[in-house]
Amino acid sequence: MSGSPKYSTVTISAARQQQEAQRRARQEAERRRREAERAAERQRREAARLEARRRRMAELAETRRAQDEKRLTGVRMERARAAERRLTELDELTETLRSSGAPGDAVNRIGVETALLRERLRYGADDTVDEEIERLRGRAMRLRSSAQPGPAAGSLGAPLQALETLGLRLADLGPQAVADDPEGHRGCGSLIDQLRTALEEGRTARFEALLGTAEHRLAQHTAAVGEAAEARRREAAQEAERETQRAEASRLAAEETRLRRESLDEAADRLDTIADSVRDAIQDAVDSAETALADELRTALAEVTDALGAERATAALTAVAVLEEVLPRAEATLDELLLAYERRTHLARALQNAMSGAGFTFTGGDDQDRGLLLRFARSNGALYSATVASAADGAPVLAYRVDGEADVSAVPTGAEAVCDSTEELLEQVHDAMVGDGFVPGELLWEGKPPGSRGRGLRSVRKEQRR
Repeated sequence: MSGSPKYSTVTISAARQQQEAQRRARQEAERRRREAERAAERQRREAARLEARRRRMAELAETRRAQDEKRLTGVRMERARAAERRLTELDELTETLRSSGAPGDAVNRIGVETALLRERLRYGADDTVDEEIERLRGRAMRLRSSAQPGPAAGSLGAPLQALETLGLRLADLGPQAVADDPEGHRGCGSLIDQLRTALEEGRTARFEALLGTAEHRLAQHTAAVGEAAEARRREAAQEAERETQRAEASRLAAEETRLRRESLDEAADRLDTIADSVRDAIQDAVDSAETALADELRTALAEVTDALGAERATAALTAVAVLEEVLPRAEATLDELLLAYERRTHLARALQNAMSGAGFTFTGGDDQDRGLLLRFARSNGALYSATVASAADGAPVLAYRVDGEADVSAVPTGAEAVCDSTEELLEQVHDAMVGDGFVPGELLWEGKPPGSRGRGLRSVRKEQRR
């Protein structure tokens, strides 16, 4: 039977099971503590991000308010300047009325109201100022139209009034009319000059004939100027709308960039909170020969770092959430592996003590990936190697290989003399292990040990490092 593999499953005593339950409870409590610390740190950083976001939003609102106020101030100033120009024109018109013989009281009232409007402008223009300036200008124009002509006009008062009315209507269109409809403006001016010549020469028939033509041409010019002004208003409105759209697009782009930056910062913060724990878990998985678990952690970590490097905010947040979910599960698995490793270590110590008590000499051992290997020698030169491993369900397993040993012992003295076979010798060793909390089962001589998944740890896991 020399060289044949032999194995035995091992049952844990109730006392040791209780110790392991207590150990498992401490591990779970430690995991909960670490996770609570990480959660608290995440909450602290999230609160800091929210506060920073609140400050940024307040600063942005203040900047927008200042910009709006600046824009409105510019608009008010431009309106005030335009109103002042119109008041100056109204002053000039009032002076003209005074020299034209218009009723003095009416002209003075217009002057007083003009001064009051100018005083109001000092405190800021409002919507009613423009309307009141127009109202005063209308009154002034009516006074001008109703003013009696001078002595030179003689009996030509009605034609002269008609001529002056045409001139005023043309002048009222303003200097912009020249640019909007230059041909029409020149035509109207030419007709008015012809009307004035006919009136001065006393050619009444020609005056009457030209008057209708001038009125028609002035109406056309007025319509053309109005259309040009409306076109400018439409273009200004469209440009304002385009500017608003550009500003909104710029704002949305800036907001999108800001939100992406905030999401990337959040993902980086959350990764920073767990990065050390993840790296420790990866190293522990490597030490435990848990390749699949180590690869899962590495892949999850790489997903986060790659997404952050590429500034893919949504992907980074998703990946860090996955990593936060994987880490506690990995830590629980590694804690269970640590418990199994400690169980194998205690079992190996119990086996070493029992073998020594049976006359064996311990010659060395190795911490292997799938168990702890112990080597012993008997006084008769036989070599025993014992592997302490774990079955798929975590139960301890002892596996032996014996070299240079006959089935029946021939040693007459010492502890070995009471054994008739290698099997009895190992059963005696097993009996001596009961006091250490391990109860090996029946020793099996054929087949292979149950599918073991035990792993030897090169070092006791991060329990000491933490």
